[in-house]
Order: sequence, then C-alpha cells, then structure tokens
Amino acid sequence: MVIEKIISKGQKSPESGWYDQKKNEWVMVLKGKAALSFEDGTSIHLNEGDFITIPAHKKHKVSWTDPDNETIWLAVHY
Repeated sequence: MVIEKIISKGQKSPESGWYDQKKNEWVMVLKGKAALSFEDGTSIHLNEGDFITIPAHKKHKVSWTDPDNETIWLAVHY
C-alpha cells in the first residue's frame, strides 16, 4: 500500500497518454476541485470531500484542476 498527498494548482495530465496503474487507487479531494477523464469517454468532477475508487488498469488522466486555488488530493494505492 502506498499513501500519497498530491498538491495541484492548474496542473493536468498531458494530452497524450493515460495513467495505467497496476494497483487499485482510492482518491479523495481534501481541498479544491478537479476533474478526471477516462479512456472510455466518461469523466467525473470532484469537489472537496468527493472520492472515487479507480480499479487497476482503468486508464485515466487528470483533465483539470483549479488554476486559482490549490487542489489537495489524498491517494491510496492498494
């Protein structure tokens, strides 16, 4: 298990390529706002307190984080 704190301010994933992780990931936005996109064309907007479980090998990327305020993420890879 790996636990990470990630701080973003306007960062997003590159246009090409996807995260394709070997482990499940539980992600919560502790502060701020963000959006995730998935290879299947779906997306989700996350506000403070929202969370999602991303199964292993579900290709995804960060498509937006608030450029004016920090977004603080808690990510647990298991």
